[in-house]
Amino acid sequence: MPPPEIHRDLSVLIPAAGAGERLGQGPKALLELNGSPLIVWLTRKALQLSDDVIVTVPPNHLKEFQQLCPGCRCIAGGDTRQASVARLLAKSSRDWVMLTDVVRPFTSLDLYNQVLSKARTTGIAGAFLSPDVPIAHIVNHQIVRSFKSSEVGVFQTPHAFSRKLLVDICAQAENSSWVEQSTLELAIKAEYPVAVVPGEKNNIKLTTADDWQFAKILTEYL
Repeated sequence: MPPPEIHRDLSVLIPAAGAGERLGQGPKALLELNGSPLIVWLTRKALQLSDDVIVTVPPNHLKEFQQLCPGCRCIAGGDTRQASVARLLAKSSRDWVMLTDVVRPFTSLDLYNQVLSKARTTGIAGAFLSPDVPIAHIVNHQIVRSFKSSEVGVFQTPHAFSRKLLVDICAQAENSSWVEQSTLELAIKAEYPVAVVPGEKNNIKLTTADDWQFAKILTEYL
C-alpha cells in the first residue's frame, strides 16, 4: 500500500478545547481509548493528511497537549467551539482547511480525502450519513413533517473549505451574531452551497457514556 498523500496546501484544524461536561471525566480529548488519548489517535491520522495540524486545547492543559501532539501546533481554545474554530482559522494560512472533531476518532483517511477532493471542486464539502429510516420534523411534541431517508443526511465531520470562503463565513457569523452547532450550518446561513460526501456508520460522535462503551468495540477503526 502506498503511503498516504500529504496535502501541502491544506491545514487540518482540530477544535479540542471542550471540557467534556456531559461525560463528566474531564476534557474528552484526553480520555484514553485502546491505550492512547483521543487527541493522539486523531492527530496521528491528521498528520497523514497534512504537515500543518493546528489544535485548540483547554488553556490549563496546553503543555500536556504539546507533549501528546508532536508535529502539531497547539493553541488555547475559545469559550465555545465556534470561537475555537475562529482562532484556528486565524492561525492557518494555506489555501484549504479541514475541520474535524476529536470526538470522531474513527473517521477513515479515505473519507478525509474524499471530502477534501469534493471541496476542491465546489469550495465547501462535508460528510453526511444517510439514515436508514424516515426522519420527522417535530414541533411541540407533534410531527409536522416527515422526510424520506433519501432526502436527508446526518451531519458528520470532516468538513473541508476553501480558506477564503471560511474566512468570509466566520466574518458574517461574527458580524451577525450567528451561533450554530456546526460550521457547515454557518456556511448554509451565509448562502454558500455545501457539497455532500457520503459519511460512514462507524464515524460516531463520542458524547455520552453509552457512546464510549460502543467506541470500545470499534477500536480496529482507529
